[in-house]
Amino acid sequence: MEGNISSRAKHIEFIISDMFALEVSFLIAYYLRFVLENSEVANYRQINIILFFSYLFIILAQPIHSGILKRGYLKEFSNVLLVDIEMLAVLLVILFIMKETDEVSRLFIGLLFLFNLIFSYLLRLLIKIIIYGRFKKAVNKTHVIIVCYRDNAVNTLNQIMMKSNGSIEVDRFMLLDQEKRMTPIEGIKVMYRQEMQDFLRTHIVDEVYIGSKARDVGKLINWFLSMGVIVHIMTEVFVHEVPNVRIDKIGTSTCITTTISPITTGQKLVKRVFDIGISLVGLVVLAVSFVIFAPVIFIQSPGPVIFSQVRVGLNGRHFKMYKFRTMYPDAEAHKKELLKDNEIKGQMFKLGNDPRIIPIGKFLRRSSIDELPQFINILKGDMSLVGTRPPTLDEFERYKPHHMSRLAMKPGLTGLWQISGRSDITDFEQVVALDTQYITNYSLGLDVEIILKTFAAVISGKGSK
Repeated sequence: MEGNISSRAKHIEFIISDMFALEVSFLIAYYLRFVLENSEVANYRQINIILFFSYLFIILAQPIHSGILKRGYLKEFSNVLLVDIEMLAVLLVILFIMKETDEVSRLFIGLLFLFNLIFSYLLRLLIKIIIYGRFKKAVNKTHVIIVCYRDNAVNTLNQIMMKSNGSIEVDRFMLLDQEKRMTPIEGIKVMYRQEMQDFLRTHIVDEVYIGSKARDVGKLINWFLSMGVIVHIMTEVFVHEVPNVRIDKIGTSTCITTTISPITTGQKLVKRVFDIGISLVGLVVLAVSFVIFAPVIFIQSPGPVIFSQVRVGLNGRHFKMYKFRTMYPDAEAHKKELLKDNEIKGQMFKLGNDPRIIPIGKFLRRSSIDELPQFINILKGDMSLVGTRPPTLDEFERYKPHHMSRLAMKPGLTGLWQISGRSDITDFEQVVALDTQYITNYSLGLDVEIILKTFAAVISGKGSK
């Protein structure tokens, strides 16, 4: 079952497109059968529901999307046809049990499954084209480091690339050899352990593969996990006491994958759908707030109403974060003058009575209205509704290895730190501890709890200055 879950995890786009094709096919078949022919309209809502759950049952029962990117046109069509037939069989069985087979239009059923066959197939081909196009751009690839000895580097690389489908970009080999030779391997640069920390500051690293001959695997695992990086262990030896383990086959090796977060594929999907839904509502609130506060901001401090700043997100990715401007336009130029008054110990800057804040800015911050433009970031996928707060570039430059675990999940509009009285916390290590607590104990229930407490905190003004 774990292999099936892993397969579905990689191809959420195809599951969504299949559901979309099914729904569009239903509507078109319904229109052609009843509306266009001016027939008596039938209530087929229950059929729509049955089809939806029959599709979910099929993808849970068998890995229909496994290896989808490697399938040819004919094999893909056969797969779509098989799923179509299975859904039809499930529908007919249920209608037979409910004794409603005579009540359902056979023309409607035929049109529905014909259109679903066509649309599902065409959408899958379209998504494949889009995915292959994304893979050609390095920015959309999974950035990987391979940890191994030089004599096993080529073999490890070949096994990983066999399964990559073009989605992996191997940026470096981190060699474990005593002899420090810098000669590239297969055109890929090499480095050694002491260089890894600086590399993480300047490059995106999503995952690390540890080769099968690596010694002190446990120490390497814990070292990378402390930085929030997903770790794959290619080994014939069972690794004890490793959290959140998933075991896969890569080539002839057994690959043990571990990460500090227990979040599942289903949770990721629900979290993303929820983010999109809430962000669409949030954009409406943002539009109303813009009409009200933009003139006030501009009158008090002429300049851009929306402030954008480059922040560090998931696994070191840079993105522009948006906020209502609450400071004077030259605020960043005066930041160094205020560092001596920083109220937080460590790699974060916060000043309650910041002289750079414009009059309306205090209200916007206290009410968290200044954060509303971040719904744009959430809709784009740079951020989530709940997560950790993204550091600025200068803060990130001063991070220690264990601080990087904060980047193991997407940054959020709110989080455990915000509801724990953010203005009362004066040590950055406490912030890291709260963020790590959120990541390592993640659940959808925890997200809901944080959202509810965030509303309560905003209304009461608790934890803000």
